[in-house]
Amino acid sequence: MSQQVQLVNYYFLILSLFFFINYLGTNSSPLFSTCPWRNCGNVNIGYPFWLRNETTSDQHYCGYRGFGLTCLNDEKTVLALPAGDRYYVKAIDYSDYTLTLVDFDATNQSCPRVRHNVTLGELPLKFSLLDLNLSFYFNCTTYPPLVPYIECLGFDARRSYVFVEGNETEGFDWSENCEDKVVVAVMNAVINIGNLISGFAREMNDGFVLDWVRAKDCSTCENSGGYCGYNDTAKEFLCFCNDGSTRSNSCKGMLSSSF
Repeated sequence: MSQQVQLVNYYFLILSLFFFINYLGTNSSPLFSTCPWRNCGNVNIGYPFWLRNETTSDQHYCGYRGFGLTCLNDEKTVLALPAGDRYYVKAIDYSDYTLTLVDFDATNQSCPRVRHNVTLGELPLKFSLLDLNLSFYFNCTTYPPLVPYIECLGFDARRSYVFVEGNETEGFDWSENCEDKVVVAVMNAVINIGNLISGFAREMNDGFVLDWVRAKDCSTCENSGGYCGYNDTAKEFLCFCNDGSTRSNSCKGMLSSSF
């Protein structure tokens, strides 16, 4: 009987040790310590995104470069793209690897005058198949007389127009006759192509979708079970590992805490 009790105690000890090691490994993970999840308004912020701390310049962060988000008044999440243009983050879907953005210029505007194209630069982002591009031509001095224009953006004799990209009036050079051209993305599902003039403001306020892919310099780190980060002061790549350590490239060769 005593041998059976000893055997039970032995197995209980082994089982407890297993859960303890697993607990340590899980809770020392960058997702729980170095890379905690944050919340801003109704947006959950987690890897590969991270929350900017604008009060310090000595910044180590866990996440992709360029994926730093700012929380305005604890309510609105903001992403700045490479050209400096800012977008509200409406939603992040971590299962589909998508985020939905709304241009600052369009937010709560009944007649938005967009001022820039969407510039992704070298960020690991790409336009979604859910998107459709709209081409805006502003302050046109010459124009076909029967083409509908955006009346709320008219100024003197100049007119502004919007088309689904590629569906401009044939045989007329809009770029030559208009002061500015801006291409924006909207979600295809919300577009009413037959009524762009009255609907574009609402459609822009619904936002557009971007897909994110693995950052090109993160493959080795992530394949080893780590999480990519960066030392913004030293300008050095970081790889955060499950034991709480930080490596320069990979966590390969470390004892795994996953069973």
